[in-house]
Amino acid sequence: MKPNMLIDEILEALKANAALPEELSEATPPQLYSSQEVMDLEIEKILNKEWHCVGREDAFEEPGTYRTTTIGRDPVIVLRDRDGVLRAMSNICRHRMAQLLEGEGSLQSRITCPYHAWSYGLDGQLKAATFMRDNFDISSCRLPQFSVEVWFGWVYVNLDPEAEPLAPRLAGLTERYESYKVSTYRSLFTAEEVWDTNWKILVQNFMDLYHLFWVHAETVEHALPTRLAEAVPGGEGYAVSEQLRVEGSSFEYDQVMEVMNPDIDERLKSVVPLIAIFPTQVISISPERTFWLSLQPLAVDKVKVFWGVDVYPGSFPDGEEGERRKEQLHASFDRINNEDKGIIASIAQNAAALHAEPGRMSPKEASIIDIQRYLARMLCN
Repeated sequence: MKPNMLIDEILEALKANAALPEELSEATPPQLYSSQEVMDLEIEKILNKEWHCVGREDAFEEPGTYRTTTIGRDPVIVLRDRDGVLRAMSNICRHRMAQLLEGEGSLQSRITCPYHAWSYGLDGQLKAATFMRDNFDISSCRLPQFSVEVWFGWVYVNLDPEAEPLAPRLAGLTERYESYKVSTYRSLFTAEEVWDTNWKILVQNFMDLYHLFWVHAETVEHALPTRLAEAVPGGEGYAVSEQLRVEGSSFEYDQVMEVMNPDIDERLKSVVPLIAIFPTQVISISPERTFWLSLQPLAVDKVKVFWGVDVYPGSFPDGEEGERRKEQLHASFDRINNEDKGIIASIAQNAAALHAEPGRMSPKEASIIDIQRYLARMLCN
């Protein structure tokens, strides 16, 4: 395959790749990672039309609490307004397109533009615009609003006003894993980083069971051995694999976690599913904690990673012991992330090489087939 293929050739290669039977499945055509034209098409056909995780609902409990993010090329504000409504809206002033807010924080009553001091209520309605003509009606000006859904305690935003709801696409996951009660988990910490890779490589790596025994031999393999992990049939909006925890083991910190949830399905007590919520979120769930990443593609070889860990109520102690375990948990997932970063950075770099070719895949990579088929559905139609 040529590194400088035309976009139509790349899409044909993707379509052929997705149509392969599982026993003949191959890795993704490398041009899908290295082409700027593909990324532009992804913004149009995927990022602008799909649901994206922006954090946990408990991060927006207090009125005025906000977080900013970018979906595709659109800066977005997510906040809880004074009436308790969870909202997502454009982070672009309706006057001269300045960005309104940065980062995250808490607002008292207004969103004020740093350029000309136009100010908006927490519902996005323009409230004040000084030095404007009398014929300007501020009541007719409002920040564009976006759809918001909450699933398992995560908040999702969609820019497309005609988007289908998220929950029906995830019904299979809800039924399979609802006894975890993930919506009750509480945020422990979050972090934000930029990784040197393509966003699709990161999603596929997270779902790849095949690399665990080698790349994560020192961290995860003893507790979640690759030989006990297998892919599970996915759905329209997701891919799934399941790991089985060795009884009495832990990789998260130096104490074996106790299952506190009395209502959890007996089967799930030792199961740690790996889930990709298409297109840009990946999740690991256990009865005691979650570990999740939400991705914001920046370039063909750069992705902003917003990640966090949440814990089941009562499974984490308070005080100094809780802080000690929190530090251990953060360090453990930092170490796991760092084990992956160099590998997936090299894949992104090598995807543009003259002799980069996709190889045959192992049964331990079967969830990647679901991801490839999703990409083909979205990009080739």
